[in-house]
Formats: sequence, C-alpha cells, structure tokens
Amino acid sequence: MIENYAEKIKHESNGFIRHNGIRIVSVDEERSVLEAEITDNSRNVWGSVHGGFLYTMADGRRNVTLNGSMNYLRPTTHSKTLTAVGREIKVGGHVGFFEVNITDDTGALIARAEINMYFLKK
Repeated sequence: MIENYAEKIKHESNGFIRHNGIRIVSVDEERSVLEAEITDNSRNVWGSVHGGFLYTMADGRRNVTLNGSMNYLRPTTHSKTLTAVGREIKVGGHVGFFEVNITDDTGALIARAEINMYFLKK
C-alpha cells in the first residue's frame, strides 16, 4: 500500500472531514478506524444520520474513489456516535479495494460500503 500511510494520514489536513466532526482513531496496513459524534448537523430532515455523512466516513483520503457502493441497513435516529472500520481487501500498485462497516454506539451495523480507490501521488 502507500508507504508510511499511518503517518501521512495523521498529519494530513482535510477540512471536510474535520468540519463533519469525524476523527481518525487508528490507521495501519490492515484497517482504519474513524469515529464521529452525531449532532443535529449530521442528520437529515427525518432525524436520521444523513447518507452523505455515512459515505464520508467510508470514503478515503489521499486517493480518489473509482467506484463505491453503500448499503444503508438501519436508521440512526437514536445513535449518539458512529464508528467506521475499513479493511483492505486487495491492493495493487495504484488501485485498492476496501470494505467499510459502520456501527453505532450499541454495536448495531448501520451501513456497509465497498469502495475501489485510486491512490494519488504525493
């Protein structure tokens, strides 16, 4: 994968992720973990967490999405926090395939994504 990925991602500034209150908990070669507290700004007009917010948690950094599929499995009207755990499935020279599971504070699976990424140069 990307050399020294964990260090790069810890120091990289991303205003959109920061604006949405998404925090990087850990990153290594096998998985990444992100967390977010749910606020009124995270919700859609029906009170559930907005699908775009969930997709933002699943999307990567230092890459661009080639293809992504998100399955929204249950509403999040009562959730206080969300955790996204991404796992590498297959990575080549410039392209990687990842799966991401997003759970709420009760451990319920809220959404699942499969994403193909193209890795950007420095």
